[in-house]
Amino acid sequence: MLQGHLIGRGFTQQQAKKFFAYEIERYVRQATFYSHFIDKYDLLEKLVQQHAASFEQEILRRFDSMKQDNVAEVIEMIVEQTVKQNTVISTLLNVHVPSADLHVEFEKILYQTCLSFLGKELTAPAVSIEYLARLYAANAMVLLHWTLQHGKDEHVIDLAYQMQKFIFDRIS
Repeated sequence: MLQGHLIGRGFTQQQAKKFFAYEIERYVRQATFYSHFIDKYDLLEKLVQQHAASFEQEILRRFDSMKQDNVAEVIEMIVEQTVKQNTVISTLLNVHVPSADLHVEFEKILYQTCLSFLGKELTAPAVSIEYLARLYAANAMVLLHWTLQHGKDEHVIDLAYQMQKFIFDRIS
């Protein structure tokens, strides 16, 4: 709760490097903040870890859904979860510090999860699975950013799904 409040109030108004303790104190007492976090970067790292872990579970669910043939529904569910947390995720995706970069973490999760899936499913791929995993990650990140900027759009979701389906249908 404290994390969401601070992100919603502080980090959306300024970049993390300019966000000082006295600005945090405008929203919560200093003792309260420091009982939860070492400093502003600790807050940022914890937020990135929390959202990356949640995102990883959703992406794992997305690849598991291929076995049940309900990928479109899972993609839509991920989009809905993203829209619900628009302010926090948008902010974190645009704050880039070496120890906590949600954009880097999301791309890494998308790439590694897809690469792992393709490595298990393909025995003799005609196209490099590293290339396919990067293509998948790029497509998913474009969908994520578009959704955060423009909201949920059924046509965009369907296009992203069809693009992914086209790729995965060609390799299976």
